Amino acid sequence: MDLKEITKYGGILTIVLIGYFLTTNLIGVSGNSAIGWLTYIFYAFVIFYGLSQSRETLESYREKFLFGVLVSAIGAILSSIFMFIYLKFVDDLMIRTAIANEIGNLDSNSATYEQTVEALKTAITPAFYLLFGMISGTVIGSLLSLLIPLTIKKGKKE
Repeated sequence: MDLKEITKYGGILTIVLIGYFLTTNLIGVSGNSAIGWLTYIFYAFVIFYGLSQSRETLESYREKFLFGVLVSAIGAILSSIFMFIYLKFVDDLMIRTAIANEIGNLDSNSATYEQTVEALKTAITPAFYLLFGMISGTVIGSLLSLLIPLTIKKGKKE
């Protein structure tokens, strides 16, 4: 397995994820869970494209799976670090939007409403997005990496 190829596609995924984050943040839709789930389309595309371009060097299913896992991990970790720095020091719009969305889903007549609001404000932080981004990106990327190699035919590129 070629680490240069893994790094290349992990870097591409990182750039795409950062671009997507900045775009959604700029237009004010970051923090929306549906928009967050769309991120995984980029994982699938980059893993698929990387595997299809590297099919000559990746022989076994195991190698293809590890390729996808490592590309996902690189993209998830680096983009999550960028997101943490951005949310901590530049603009916390995504955090404010996520908190507002969660507060909107609460029953304001509940006896624990104020405590729940404070707990949300304490829990949803840049560190939360750092950990969640790294873990979820790697896990979902790994799940995609289980399936995508099954769609790639063996042999030389055409």
